[in-house]
Amino acid sequence: MTNEQIVTEIRNGYSVTDNMQLLYESNLPLIKRFLKPYIAYEPIEDLLQEACFGLVEAVQHYETSKNVRFMTYAEYWIRQSVQRYLEKCGSVIKIPSHTRQKIARYKKTVQELGQGLGRVPTDNEIADKMRISVELLPELKIQMQGGSQFRHSFIR
Repeated sequence: MTNEQIVTEIRNGYSVTDNMQLLYESNLPLIKRFLKPYIAYEPIEDLLQEACFGLVEAVQHYETSKNVRFMTYAEYWIRQSVQRYLEKCGSVIKIPSHTRQKIARYKKTVQELGQGLGRVPTDNEIADKMRISVELLPELKIQMQGGSQFRHSFIR
């Protein structure tokens, strides 16, 4: 069954739960690709849950007469749902977008260097790889810890 046929079944009220699960599971690799830019900000499980909400919205608004493939249409709703989640429910402390990007780049660099070297990389190695001054790393680490420590204090 195609995505479009599954959507039609859902909208007609046939096995809604089973068909939604089928739609989600059969498109999971594509959904994960949509989420890739957001993985640095929140756990993938949370993003996948939001993607489900976006998928439900897409099913409700999709019009088969427009000759657009469902997942092309659903991408918009999935991204919207995830972006709104990140804006509203992401870090309690709002971190500017450019700082979030630096944090994501830092985490990726540490992971890549750690795998390549087989040990925890030094600040100098990280700074060299990121092409930034080593003096900027303590500030970046504080920003990383500040947001997560504050958020986790509410969870405990």
